[in-house]
Amino acid sequence: MKKVIFGFLFIIIIAGSAYIYLENSKKNHSYSTPEEALSNVKSPKLEVLEIIDTKLYDRVAYVFYYSEVGQTPKNYLAAGKINKNKYGWRFDETIGVGNLDENNVGMSSGNDDYIVGLISTEVEKVKLGDHEATLITMDKMKAFLFHNVEADKMAQTEFEYFDKEGIELPY
Repeated sequence: MKKVIFGFLFIIIIAGSAYIYLENSKKNHSYSTPEEALSNVKSPKLEVLEIIDTKLYDRVAYVFYYSEVGQTPKNYLAAGKINKNKYGWRFDETIGVGNLDENNVGMSSGNDDYIVGLISTEVEKVKLGDHEATLITMDKMKAFLFHNVEADKMAQTEFEYFDKEGIELPY
């Protein structure tokens, strides 16, 4: 009987230690703002050169920023997905939106429950079914973000693009 009690206590101690370790990890890697969480990423996949915009949702933030692919600075748009926990904001993943080149207008990618892409400056609204995208404005282009998209919509790329008069644009 003593072996069972000691075994049970050992399992409780191990589970408690694991819980405390995970909570400390969350606390130590959480920051007061999404931008601060992104800037404290060690060895980022895409270096943050300049933050452009932050889009906040319930417990998720997307921080869009210029990065560099190759030798030209600020030629790539990326986003950091930052999640909120009880201690603050914690980095989740880097999202590569694409090279800032007119040839990439209309390109998009996504993962889990979001879709990001690049559009021209004349576009004022992007729709996917009944979802409307949030737009990120830059100097020569715009980007769009669909947050909280259902899994069945992820495979679709039937976007509708509209100008400021509400006229649909062909892409």
